[in-house]
Amino acid sequence: MNIRQLKLFLTVAELENITEAADKSFISQPAVSQTIQELESEIGVRLFDRPGKSIRLNPAGNAFFQRVKHFIREYESLEDFAGYLEKKAPMKLGANLTIANFWLPQLLPAFIEEGNHLTVRADSAETIVTALLNQELDMALLEGVITNKELTVEVFDQYELVVVVAKHHPLAQKNQLTVEEFIRYPLLLREQGSALRDTLDSWLFIQQKQADPMMTSINSPALLAMAATGTGITFLPEQLVTQSQYQEQVVCLRFQEKRLFNPVQLVYQTEHLFTETMSRFRERVLKQNQGSDEYGSNNG
Repeated sequence: MNIRQLKLFLTVAELENITEAADKSFISQPAVSQTIQELESEIGVRLFDRPGKSIRLNPAGNAFFQRVKHFIREYESLEDFAGYLEKKAPMKLGANLTIANFWLPQLLPAFIEEGNHLTVRADSAETIVTALLNQELDMALLEGVITNKELTVEVFDQYELVVVVAKHHPLAQKNQLTVEEFIRYPLLLREQGSALRDTLDSWLFIQQKQADPMMTSINSPALLAMAATGTGITFLPEQLVTQSQYQEQVVCLRFQEKRLFNPVQLVYQTEHLFTETMSRFRERVLKQNQGSDEYGSNNG
């Protein structure tokens, strides 16, 4: 027994005519007759008397009709309420800290002004991924490499990572530095589990090196402020440096061996049912960098 059968049963019962019920339901007369026969077979009771070419509810059918009518009314009310919830319940969005600083201000104001409802949680990339997998979030904007097979990853932008030193630092006269030079100086780095740190550690691992930071912090601007004093050197998004108050006090260097980039991506559970709000947000995000040839969509 299913909703389609029950709705068709109500139509036939109210019209007392198979042909009219078929026309109203936009299906064939044989399909209507077959559906009614299947319903009667499933519940084990004849619902209609069929004198001549007419069709009328019998006593059992009348009793069944009242229950079905009430049930369908409640079902449609529930459908309406579900639609209301989809429109009014906020989408739960996560973002790691770098994304929260630089991409959310570009994306959210206009999206919210259009009447979309959402809540935002900013945390480390590792924490946000865990929240996605636990279904505590609907979608997330994350940087770095996401490899979990339960998540769909759609890359829409990227940013470059650079080594940052004070202008009076011995390395400031260089445009590039080697990995050996990098690990020789006091390091001011993001915490393990952050996308920035993961990218650096992966690169150092390939070079058979390891970072031993003097200072770790979840606060990228704090690391930049320390680097500007010459206390140590740090590894941060170039965009953070060029838009900061310390821009004139520091120099950005790149590794001699390779330039490093982090992808910026929309991430969500592959099996997550999309609401209209989620679909609209995805469309807006992916329009951010449609002209990019380097990045596209992929499944993590």
